[in-house]
Amino acid sequence: MAKPVDGERRDKIVQYVIRHGKARVGELAEMFQVSGETIRKDLNELHNRNILHKGHGIVLPASAYLENVYARKAERHQEAKHRIAAFAVSLIPSEAVVYLDASSTVACLAGLLAGQHDLTIITNSMSSAQALAGSDNQVMVTGGELRHKSYGYIGQWAERAVRQVRFDIAFFGCDGFHTQGPAIRAYPELAVKECALAQADKRILLADSSKFGAEGLYCFATFRDIDLLISERLPDAAEQSRFPPGFTILTPPEA
Repeated sequence: MAKPVDGERRDKIVQYVIRHGKARVGELAEMFQVSGETIRKDLNELHNRNILHKGHGIVLPASAYLENVYARKAERHQEAKHRIAAFAVSLIPSEAVVYLDASSTVACLAGLLAGQHDLTIITNSMSSAQALAGSDNQVMVTGGELRHKSYGYIGQWAERAVRQVRFDIAFFGCDGFHTQGPAIRAYPELAVKECALAQADKRILLADSSKFGAEGLYCFATFRDIDLLISERLPDAAEQSRFPPGFTILTPPEA
């Protein structure tokens, strides 16, 4: 079996450790058929980049790359999320077909859309579906395998449902940013996000400013794939360097 080059091997090491929660150094050397010295060099590099944490013979994901459970996400930055969601409502045309991603910020938007009556809303989020339960809109839920960490439906069933519909506008959340675009920490949710992205005429990212400096492991879109980002404030000079020139970031008007 051909051995992966350094970058490819390190990517696979990161994916394995995050998926399993931890790994032994010897186990990784054996898995990738490299010497102990080589695997330690890989782990030192990943440790210095704050992606993995190296202990006594054990490797763990760095805290920045651990996925938070939904309840913890939902209780953070609530004021910012509600401001973002309120502004997002104003961008949705009447009688639109709308996709809502599994995200705590997008769930805030779902709660506001419950007061509308002429939309067709498709979501893979159990939280958004619950928020829309009493709505006069036409609401469809993808179904699929429910992830308890995000209350999002994933898997082939969800992906197939998403592929059946063309969306006028789709709203996505993220955990942070990669050099190429928005990213998440949960690999199982990558495929359904990519499916929804491909089916949408307009793609809007909702992210509060805490995400500007946050890392995401799995990039689900490039910046060119996203029409605009809505946040409660603009990035400062240091944060702006994470976004390409010309990338559109909108903020809600001051109350």
